[in-house]
Amino acid sequence: MKAIQLTDIHLTRNREQKIFDINPYDNFDFVCEEIHRIINITEIELIIVSGDITNDGDVYAYRYFLNKMESLKKPYIAILGNHDLKSNFDIALTEEKRKYIINSQEYNNKDWHIMSVDTVVEGEDYGFISKNNLYELESKIIENRNFNIAIFMHHHVMPVGTPLVDSCMLNNAKTLLELCEEYQVNFIGCGHAHTSRTWYHNTMTTCVAPAVSFQWLSGTDTVTISKGFGFNIINFSPDLSITSCSY
Repeated sequence: MKAIQLTDIHLTRNREQKIFDINPYDNFDFVCEEIHRIINITEIELIIVSGDITNDGDVYAYRYFLNKMESLKKPYIAILGNHDLKSNFDIALTEEKRKYIINSQEYNNKDWHIMSVDTVVEGEDYGFISKNNLYELESKIIENRNFNIAIFMHHHVMPVGTPLVDSCMLNNAKTLLELCEEYQVNFIGCGHAHTSRTWYHNTMTTCVAPAVSFQWLSGTDTVTISKGFGFNIINFSPDLSITSCSY
């Protein structure tokens, strides 16, 4: 099974508004065109969006996002990040019937079970998984223990070496990683860091996808961006592989 992970799209309040001289709508449109092209040459079964769909939670931006995602005609999971507003996302989501979004935020085929976990703390940039959410996650892992398990979330769980974002990663990452080690979770996919990193530890792969909007300059502790944007293609095969598409 092949899936695409998009993250940190940061759609602004209107089409003309830019972030650091970058138009996130242009980047998102380009990425969607690339996904159309990729779908025509290889089978993509699922798309996962791992948070910060918008920059400030505007309903217009969510409408645009949902319409573009529906146009790809592939099942997709939409996870919210610290820049998102669930109330406004829900408004856009319920305005019309959406055919391809997976509201349960879980997906499985014959070998893999994919699920998400909420890491957002209202009003904060850092992430934290509540005790209830950890319990629910553990229950789902146990329930699906006959599958390979992949978990997606917004906040990154391993430092990427850039102080600007490592200061606001998942605060209880150690607890999550210990849980995943105990139950032999196979894959953790994250966003938030606006960079691309992959770690391998025993049987688990942990990966941060590049942002669709912009990347932070590696190692920076100030607001400094580097050129480029992208997304990941994840091949959930026995030999799990990740391809970062950068532009």
